Amino acid sequence: MAPQPRTITRSDPSRIEFEWDNGEKTVLSAIELRSMCPCAACVDELSGVRRHDPASVPPDLIHRDVRLVGNYAITLMFSDGHSTGIYPFPMLWEHGRRA
Repeated sequence: MAPQPRTITRSDPSRIEFEWDNGEKTVLSAIELRSMCPCAACVDELSGVRRHDPASVPPDLIHRDVRLVGNYAITLMFSDGHSTGIYPFPMLWEHGRRA
């Protein structure tokens, strides 16, 4: 079972830091988050095939807003206008780089 975030910090517009309830810290960049977006526009709901090409993410991408979704996920608005992804905490834990 994945830990729960204790704190979520927008250290700058290009990255988000997570401190988990197990004491570990992880970091994800805006580019990483946009590239792994799980929304239906980015991943086909029936086949699971990724529609969005991660190579198309601009190198200067930033996040403009981060919001909690209940007590299980976050959602972000990116500078490319994308804002429909919901990122569950277990997914963020799995993909985060240990800080």
